[in-house]
Amino acid sequence: MKSIIYYTFLFTSLISVAGAEEAAHHEASIWDLKYPFVNFIIMLAILSKVVKPLREKFNKQAADVKSLMESAARNNKDAEDRLNSFQAKIKNLDSELVKITADYDSEAAQFAKNQSEETQTTIARMKRDLENKLDGEKKELIDELNHDLINKVVLGAKTTIKGNKDFQTKATQKIVSELR
Repeated sequence: MKSIIYYTFLFTSLISVAGAEEAAHHEASIWDLKYPFVNFIIMLAILSKVVKPLREKFNKQAADVKSLMESAARNNKDAEDRLNSFQAKIKNLDSELVKITADYDSEAAQFAKNQSEETQTTIARMKRDLENKLDGEKKELIDELNHDLINKVVLGAKTTIKGNKDFQTKATQKIVSELR
């Protein structure tokens, strides 16, 4: 497109120079305007070919600029809304801070209370489990001691009975009488 415009201006310049040289040698007449008129017609023909794409290009650029302006206006409105929102939050920041601190304090107190109760429950359960375990171990030890004692008594009785003939006779009679 630039080359068409360049050659058009070059061609019209040459024709104008030729017309000016011819007019310099004789008297002025209406026919002296024929070369500028031809130049004008050629320039109009070339411009009619160039104007349509230029018009389309300018219209497209105008539409692009319009959409950019609308987008910028929307972004500006969004930014203003955000700014107003942030300013409102900043104004309420002190009251929010007091509220958050109060909530934190109450939650911390509740947590400490819950932990204390849970610890007490755990301690009571562990104490109960320990007592049960101790009772079970005590019973096992008592049973074991009783068993050992009985074994020793039986062993002592056997030894005593084996060592004395009179005891052997009495033990045999007693066993036989109980079997009948």
